[in-house]
Amino acid sequence: MGKDSKIAWTDHTWNPWVGCNKVSAGCENCYMFRDQKMFGNDPTEIRRTKKKTFQSPFRWKEPSRIFVCSWSDFFHPAIPEGWVHDALDVIFGNQHHTFLFLTKRPENIRNVISDEEWYQYPNIWLGVTAENQEMADKRIPLLLDVPAKIKFISAEPLLGKINLWGNESGLVGSRDWNGKQTFIEGLDWVIAGGESGHNCREMKYEWAEFLKNQCKNANVPFFMKQMTGNTKEKRENIPEDLMIREFPNGNNQNPS
Repeated sequence: MGKDSKIAWTDHTWNPWVGCNKVSAGCENCYMFRDQKMFGNDPTEIRRTKKKTFQSPFRWKEPSRIFVCSWSDFFHPAIPEGWVHDALDVIFGNQHHTFLFLTKRPENIRNVISDEEWYQYPNIWLGVTAENQEMADKRIPLLLDVPAKIKFISAEPLLGKINLWGNESGLVGSRDWNGKQTFIEGLDWVIAGGESGHNCREMKYEWAEFLKNQCKNANVPFFMKQMTGNTKEKRENIPEDLMIREFPNGNNQNPS
């Protein structure tokens, strides 16, 4: 089964439901709103997808990375509890796949999946969007408190310089995240990328370089997804020194 997603760090996208609302600066030009309007749908209306789509991970026989809720947020407070249970049943029934959750609402995680339940889902990688320092400071401590097996951040669209745990040169220092100074040990992966589409906001090279250097010095896998621009530009314009595509499991991509 080949990839059916154009997102470089995943093989498939899976949307058990669609629809969302904007909560921070990173949402401003969200492709979901553009795509749903193009299909004639209200992007703020949360609706469950049809059974064939809901059950699609069962059809993907080859072990794959699956991005969950690319057109929504798994931890949106409006999602009915029954939908969540049904989706988790699909995940539990497909242990050969890795499911990637990316949320802008980490404050809701424990309301959806309790700490005691996480051991049932070692095939979930849990991530938060950190588009700027404000959202990194707000969301990352909440992520680190969740006992998911793999925890990551997506700094996309990267809208400013983010100091995760480094000093101004990107060298590893000591940051106090909600009383914790074990952030390097608690973070398994960093994705960075510029915004695409109409009215995309510029990601400066030095912002991505700073993240890359911090990850290198902390021995945390770094994945450079794209620069700012349209579909053709954003991959081709990645500078050679930023063209790093690493995964937590060591299954890294050839940059060619």
